[in-house]
Amino acid sequence: MDGPVRDRWGTWVSATAYLVDHTGKPVALLGTDVNVDRAMASFNQIKNIGILYATLAAILLGLILMQWIIWRYNKDRREAQRLEMEQSMVRVNEQLLEADRMKTEFIESASHEFRGPVTAVNTAIQVMDQHMKEDITKQGRELLAIAKTGSKRLIELVNDLLDVTRIEAGGMTIERKEVDLKAMAEDTVSVFAALAREKGLELNTEVVGEPTEANVDPQAVKRVLENLVSNAIKYTDEGHIDVKVDSGGDPIVFTVADTGPGIPDRFMEQAFNKFSQLHLSTDSRKRGVGMGLAISKGLVEAHGGRITVESKEGEGSTFRFEIPRE
Repeated sequence: MDGPVRDRWGTWVSATAYLVDHTGKPVALLGTDVNVDRAMASFNQIKNIGILYATLAAILLGLILMQWIIWRYNKDRREAQRLEMEQSMVRVNEQLLEADRMKTEFIESASHEFRGPVTAVNTAIQVMDQHMKEDITKQGRELLAIAKTGSKRLIELVNDLLDVTRIEAGGMTIERKEVDLKAMAEDTVSVFAALAREKGLELNTEVVGEPTEANVDPQAVKRVLENLVSNAIKYTDEGHIDVKVDSGGDPIVFTVADTGPGIPDRFMEQAFNKFSQLHLSTDSRKRGVGMGLAISKGLVEAHGGRITVESKEGEGSTFRFEIPRE
């Protein structure tokens, strides 16, 4: 290399080199001249571009770091919010459980308190009806009949409230003993025969399968049958009600079918909830407090069985419950 050489055209650096063949013998001479000012300008431009890229890379790295810090902060914040929400849900759930427990205790206590005076009033009315009925006027006998019906209904309501609270508290006990299902079903349904005839309804009972003996709690099973048949008669204005017991297998299957108005689809899911009203009846004689099916469900499940309903609006309802034979 020669130079730098300055002339009127600028500052130059000259470079020469021989080109040799495979034996090392020079075969040509290569020479070039480079303008120093232009070369330095290009070098400085490349240097400046490198500084620019380095600066951009540093900014980009800073942005990535900042984004990671924000993400990490938000993640920790979300986790804290999730934990706080879970703790709030636990506290609310505990408060609801405590409120439900207090409500159950209140209903049970109130029911016990009601039972005494209601039983006393009902006893007094029964005594008046049996021994003093002839000594009072016709209007008095009418009022006595109203009072008799009302007191009976009050006792049933108090008993239902007590049963619901026992079922919810897990205090409902089942006492199994061997019973004749055929006799039990026929005796239970016969109680409603007069009421069915009064409404012009056909009440049928059928027991199929052998043996008809089984170990069940007769009072609990009769209570469920009474609730289902009573509801069927209450809401059925014409047609028939069929009570069937299939005792040939395990579980034993009880069915109560009616030709009433059926249950609207929107009420099917809450059919066995307490205080639910499955029919939008304006007749006060057909409205209850909605505990019969809830009690029935509790009694059947206490037996280790299950109760279901199939219904189509306008075509009647079929309630079916199954109880293990042993």
